[in-house]
Amino acid sequence: MLTRTPDAERFVPTKPPAHSHLPLWRLFLGEAGRNPIVGVADEAYDEPYICRQLPGRRYIAVQDPESIRRILLDNQANYIRPRFLHRLLPLISKGLFAAEGAPWKTQRRVMAPVFTPAHVAEFMPIFQDVGRAAADRWASHAPAVHDVARTATRATFQVISRSLFSGEDALSGEEAEQHVAVALAAAGRPRISTILGLSHLDPGSAANRRSQAFLKDRVGAFVARRQTMSDPPSDFMGRLIEAFSADHAPEEVAELALHNALTFLVAGHETTANALAWTFYLLSEQPQAQAWCAEEARAALKPGASPSEVLDGLVYLRWVLEEAMRLYPPAPRMEREAAADDQLGPIPVKKGDLVGVWPWVVHRHRALWDDPDAFNPENFTPEAKAQHHRFQYIPFGGGPRICIGAQFATAEALLIAAEWLARYEFTPAPGHTVEVASDVALRPKGGLPLVVTPRRG
Repeated sequence: MLTRTPDAERFVPTKPPAHSHLPLWRLFLGEAGRNPIVGVADEAYDEPYICRQLPGRRYIAVQDPESIRRILLDNQANYIRPRFLHRLLPLISKGLFAAEGAPWKTQRRVMAPVFTPAHVAEFMPIFQDVGRAAADRWASHAPAVHDVARTATRATFQVISRSLFSGEDALSGEEAEQHVAVALAAAGRPRISTILGLSHLDPGSAANRRSQAFLKDRVGAFVARRQTMSDPPSDFMGRLIEAFSADHAPEEVAELALHNALTFLVAGHETTANALAWTFYLLSEQPQAQAWCAEEARAALKPGASPSEVLDGLVYLRWVLEEAMRLYPPAPRMEREAAADDQLGPIPVKKGDLVGVWPWVVHRHRALWDDPDAFNPENFTPEAKAQHHRFQYIPFGGGPRICIGAQFATAEALLIAAEWLARYEFTPAPGHTVEVASDVALRPKGGLPLVVTPRRG
């Protein structure tokens, strides 16, 4: 079994400074309002539960894995998406991400075949093509400083466009990326006005409405074209429209297809792009770990190897990716609303209470991890993983609503990373300090400039 130890010096990657308990108003204004993880009090990393009183309801932050299991699995039907989520992201409110009950079950059943291991394997050559194309573009400007986070975002947009939407122009490009970013930023701000149903008073609400209108027009036109095609492509959207058409009127099919196209456009690229960016940040700061990953990638990418064979050879790189998603989970927070009274450990939950499960906190909790803020890929050796509670590592959620695209995203990130590491060395850009920005996702604030240098040999 492969066993490697990272650089001898303990490396603690960037994170916001810890603080004592913040007053409620500080969570909605100032830096914590723009960057929610800044509002996490230091006590959350020690305590299993934190309760705060909001206007008209409580907010219960849960860090105990057994209670997380109850929220996400054992009693998951009682913990629904909060109603204010539909106001934040109205264009995906009827899609798989936000649907509840029977509509969610129907959509999950329709989409599940697209994300089976066999179907994910069909997409893997696209992952490699996109990764190689990005590496080829660096070749003409290397060594040089490149924004690896930006490159990762463009690459994952291309993957989604080609894999799920047959290269549809309306669902790719810089303009669409920018509007997705605006919508995500608005959705991730825990403003009190949103909770009270007054989101139109938020300073960024006008920009958010413009971005949502742009995306609705672009994606809606794409769906309408697909519905009129006599022989549409047999891709994800084609299968989705066909499946919905069996039980829904054309206008309902259009709405469901629109919401799910946007769901996968947003979630399908953003999670993987950020996982890639944080992986390369960590490796740029740990030369020995990067060298091991590069060696492994070059060995796996031997002539004639299938994408699945390449994946099988990326053992240590997979540990690094999993550790990157521990330290910087693609979705740093999950909120639920209690549909009925319940009990979480010693905490009584009342109908209407908001319940928060923050992977950002759970993945750094001092009772669950040794040296939790340090970079250590060996947290994910088979022996170490066997000691984990199933619900202490939840980068893709858990239970029936675990991210349907988790295997897709993991394979995509690993194959793209292998293409880049086999050809280039990545080192920190002089003078740049990496910081964490958070909304619905976690990303390096202002991008991730790294020095990209061709490897020798």
